[in-house]
Amino acid sequence: MILLPMVVYPFIIFLLGLLFPRRKGSSFQEYPIVSVMVAARNEEKCIGERLQNLLTQDYPQDRFEILVASDVSTDRTDEIIESFRGNGVRFLRTEKRMGKSALMVELSKIARGEILVFTDANTQFNFDTVRELVEPFADPTVGCVDGSKQNSLNSITCESIYWRYEQMLKALGSRIGAVLGATGAVFAVRKSLYNPPDPARADDFETAVSTRIEGFACLYNHRAIAVEPTPDDVSQYHRLVRIVSWMIGSAFSLSARAVKRNRFGLALQLAVHKILRWNMGIFAIIASIASVLLAVYDSPLNLLFLSVTVFNFIAFAGKVVGSRMPSPLRLPYFFWLMCLASLSGIIRAASSRSVSVWDHSAR
Repeated sequence: MILLPMVVYPFIIFLLGLLFPRRKGSSFQEYPIVSVMVAARNEEKCIGERLQNLLTQDYPQDRFEILVASDVSTDRTDEIIESFRGNGVRFLRTEKRMGKSALMVELSKIARGEILVFTDANTQFNFDTVRELVEPFADPTVGCVDGSKQNSLNSITCESIYWRYEQMLKALGSRIGAVLGATGAVFAVRKSLYNPPDPARADDFETAVSTRIEGFACLYNHRAIAVEPTPDDVSQYHRLVRIVSWMIGSAFSLSARAVKRNRFGLALQLAVHKILRWNMGIFAIIASIASVLLAVYDSPLNLLFLSVTVFNFIAFAGKVVGSRMPSPLRLPYFFWLMCLASLSGIIRAASSRSVSVWDHSAR
């Protein structure tokens, strides 16, 4: 059950990409109008730099707009955004806390663009990121394009390991138009497909998968690069708990919608890649207990006991030694960190304590 989402699933996606690769799409004769949307909450330290970064994008300026929403910011965020008015930046301030997802829905209502680009206030794009996000939409069968979020820190963390694995899976899935979800810091969707039934849950995951339920492809473009600072493992643990508590309900809901629309392959993909993977902690705990029980038998199964015991010992050492341990040896620790965070997120969701409105962590 652990190998199924971690090894078997990527191998099957790889084979499908070899057997049924997507044809390369055409190119635009004229680029579509694009609306880049940013939700901000007390982002005075980075919002000015973010807007300046977006204003220098390599995209036709007459077909490009920046929409920024402030979620009742209490610092100088609004003042800084106001200073960019008249330079292609439009500003929306809410009078009550709404959360990022709901803010993006409000921005989409006033957007002029045919393509909506979603990003965060603390992100930096390469000069051509928006163009790289938009170009695949020249193919009318493409509904969503995900970009590549990169780690701006030199250190190897649980987050950076996780994203390398995720990006590998997205690259494989993109070959058949079957990327599952998007990265909130850098992705784009056709405005005509962005109609979330619940604004409070219109996050990157639901938005991307919804386009596939409608029969459109979801692609990954590794050249559409966004850079964000990556916090330490403790911060990322709490972040993953929050994300899983938020997304586990979406995964079940989207699976049901996919089955109703006869998208059985998508439903199976959600079950294995998301739901089963988030529950790997259960199987990891069972495997650890079972390996101890197997130790009492004088049989070849003792090798399984030894291998699991060594794996768990290395994981514990990775926790104790920390960054002083070589990064490859910390993989067991990262595995357990993600498993336990996912389980905590599921428990939080089951107890109705998932969070839809929060403040950003220290950066």
